[in-house]
Amino acid sequence: MRTIRRDGWTAADYDSEQILHELGHRDAAARVTRARRRRPLRRAWRTLRARLHRSAATATPAACIDWDAARAAADAVNRGDTDEAHRIVQATPDPRTTAFAAFRFIGVE
Repeated sequence: MRTIRRDGWTAADYDSEQILHELGHRDAAARVTRARRRRPLRRAWRTLRARLHRSAATATPAACIDWDAARAAADAVNRGDTDEAHRIVQATPDPRTTAFAAFRFIGVE
């Protein structure tokens, strides 16, 4: 269990400090504190680099919502005809996203 004490250190941080002391580092606490410091610029750079170098095969395609079909499916659900709604949604390029979009219109007259 990872519990953070009042000073912000975890049990793993204390273990790291002890190991650095045993290895002969005089500034063990400073090294552990420095290692725990947040680095927002580094995280942003890693995220950007990962997005730029993502291959086309693993890239997530943009959602293709057929809003007319979503509205028609919601109208069918509002009438109580769920089979018709299912048929309408399944005929779209992205049935899952279109069905989810149809929830916006269910109950709306």
